[in-house]
Amino acid sequence: MLKTTPAGFWTNYQNGSIESKINDQGPWGGNSEFHWKSNSANVFSTKEILDFAIKNGWQLTDSLVYKRKSIKPFTNYNDKNYSYRLLETFLNKADFTENYFFVFKTGWIAVEPGNERETNKNGFVIINLNQKEFTVYHLWGE
Repeated sequence: MLKTTPAGFWTNYQNGSIESKINDQGPWGGNSEFHWKSNSANVFSTKEILDFAIKNGWQLTDSLVYKRKSIKPFTNYNDKNYSYRLLETFLNKADFTENYFFVFKTGWIAVEPGNERETNKNGFVIINLNQKEFTVYHLWGE
């Protein structure tokens, strides 16, 4: 996968530890989902992952520690906010119990199908607290 493919650069990050890859790209949009897994703790350094994302043009815009089934950090968001709904979707997909969650601008945009709401915050990285697993989600287009 070339770097010109949205989020394609992630396949170069510890590619021997990638457990699954989904890369569905079309002319009007697409999504990528990559998941890494190790049997040992502290393999996937948060700092190293963030540095890799930033080096490849992703701009960190927000972060939090998220505990599954605890949506309290988001009570101030408006449910009509498209960025929030994307964030909630990816948080709910996380299989981990406790996570570091990072939101990035990727240089691509995501447009809500059926209207003109869009977001530049469309790259998400979820790392479990023991740093044995992490997942990258990227959504762009409509």
